[in-house]
Amino acid sequence: MKLCKSFIIKGFLLFILAVAAACGVKSAQEMDSDADAVWELLRSGDDSVAMEAVLKLADDYHRRGDYDNESIAYFYVAQLYLQQLDTSGMQGVIPKMEKLAKDHPDLPNVVYSYHTVRQTLYAILYQEAGREKDRDEMFSEGVKAIALMEKMSPEEIAKYRVNPVWNYYNMAVGYDMYFDEPVRDSIAFYLEKAREANNRGFNFAENIHLEGEISIGDEQAWLYYYDGEYDKAEKEMFRVLSMIDSVEIKTPNAVRTERIEAYDFLVELYSNTGRLDKALEYQKLKSEAELRRIGVERNEAIHKVEAQYNVAREQAKVEKMRWMLVLSCGIILLLVAAVLYLHLWRRNRLEMQYSAAVEALVETDDKVTALAGNVSAETAGKIFSSALKPLSAVERKYILLFMSGKATEEIATAMHVAPSSVYTMKYRIKKKYPADFPLPF
Repeated sequence: MKLCKSFIIKGFLLFILAVAAACGVKSAQEMDSDADAVWELLRSGDDSVAMEAVLKLADDYHRRGDYDNESIAYFYVAQLYLQQLDTSGMQGVIPKMEKLAKDHPDLPNVVYSYHTVRQTLYAILYQEAGREKDRDEMFSEGVKAIALMEKMSPEEIAKYRVNPVWNYYNMAVGYDMYFDEPVRDSIAFYLEKAREANNRGFNFAENIHLEGEISIGDEQAWLYYYDGEYDKAEKEMFRVLSMIDSVEIKTPNAVRTERIEAYDFLVELYSNTGRLDKALEYQKLKSEAELRRIGVERNEAIHKVEAQYNVAREQAKVEKMRWMLVLSCGIILLLVAAVLYLHLWRRNRLEMQYSAAVEALVETDDKVTALAGNVSAETAGKIFSSALKPLSAVERKYILLFMSGKATEEIATAMHVAPSSVYTMKYRIKKKYPADFPLPF
């Protein structure tokens, strides 16, 4: 049923595009209908034809002189690139949004969308390269976007589908993740603003309100954790998991990443408070959730392959090309199967490595030394014992790798994570030591 619904939506959207090509400039009613179809397609998570549809919508809005909605369309193009972490794609959209903002400074949403996309781009660039200038630009653009958003009337916020919750929440997370020193007050300030905005509702659907509350609750749990209020942190994260259950009933794929992040938080919480049995329990739940996500992503990839095949066949109109398309789809499906196998293999390795890391907490100095050959147990012990808060097994392993002089890329490979996760781990480790403590990175 789900697959049939997906093809019905795609077929309807392709029909809309065909009519657009035949009729030229559309009526306001037709444009509203097109926009609703694209919006539903974006919300469904099926982006196989969404990019083409949104770009076509942007062209139609431009021909009508509707620059507000043209800007919104480009905003969603940038969002699709964001999902793929395609910074070059985002950089290709920004000049179009910049021109709109310069040509129409009197349209608040046009300028707001431009600064919001720039904020997101600089966040990704900072995560990739760690340049402070990118971090500073990210916060500068975020402040500009919030200032513009706060000037909008409730009617404009509803018209432009602006959700103020995410503006404030993104600033809170930015302060949490992208500053070397703790900035608790800034995190708390923007988190409270996000909570106030979410409570106002802005006439959004229930699920969008709940998704906002989930993100706010997740960050609040981390704030309690930083303050050492572990019972409150645990209680808050269980509240988040309860809300995730509610959203999952209606839209199973909407919060799959949030569930994994919640389990990850509980693993760290229980590891650092000495409840290793609970840590292992939630590590297992996290691994199972990641396997389910891989299955969903595999199905999405298959659907994308099918859609690409159908569109290419219609465009080709040549029967002799059919076997080539079938062959291409077969190769891609084999690649998808290979990726699934590699993911399963990697998840099993991660679980085994986690168990070994937990055991390392109670092993002898000789065992600790074995994790990094050129690091002395005495030196490592001094660094471990200097922490103001308990170190998890994973944090100890990272410290040993930092002490061994390994580069970020090597550490990322060794720990089976992205380089950006290594930067995040550095930040979390720093928060457990005195400000002037000479850490090995």
